[in-house]
Amino acid sequence: MAAMFVSREREKLENAAIFFIEKTRRCHTMKLMKLLNFLDFEHFRQTGRTVTGQRYKAWDKGPVPSRLWKEIESGGSIGDAVSVIQETDPITKKAIKRTLKPRKAFDRSLFTRRELQIMDRLAEFFVETKGDDMSEFSHMKGLPWRKVYGKGEGNNEWIPEELAFGSEPIVGERETIDPEEYAYRKTVLG
Repeated sequence: MAAMFVSREREKLENAAIFFIEKTRRCHTMKLMKLLNFLDFEHFRQTGRTVTGQRYKAWDKGPVPSRLWKEIESGGSIGDAVSVIQETDPITKKAIKRTLKPRKAFDRSLFTRRELQIMDRLAEFFVETKGDDMSEFSHMKGLPWRKVYGKGEGNNEWIPEELAFGSEPIVGERETIDPEEYAYRKTVLG
């Protein structure tokens, strides 16, 4: 009988959110979106696989995991892991800020040593940074969002994970996976 691969991406997504909320200050939705993007694209650059399984779209304020964004916007939570408390402008009724509160403890056993190392480095590097200030970093020339979004012509387009291969390390100095190795893994492992 063939071994069956069980994806833990959803659990990793929820627990990565808990981790970043607990390990950084002022982790509202924009900051969380950017941290998840950096986690996924840096891990993809190193291994050819994302951590959370999210796909990102190029929006004007940066890369956004659109499925997660829809979940937050419509349900006010990230599964049963994180509550989202929305503050709205009393006049326009538009969301001003979404505060994130973990509902359960972080489960580090879900993550590999490499994933935890990337998460730790991101949390340490961006611990005090506000989401708006992180935009400058996520919009840097050479990062995948910039390559797709350009000057706006790529708005709302998917950001291919493979663009991470041509970018500099976000944190750390780990080598990029060889593109031939990635192609082999994609063909053989799916």
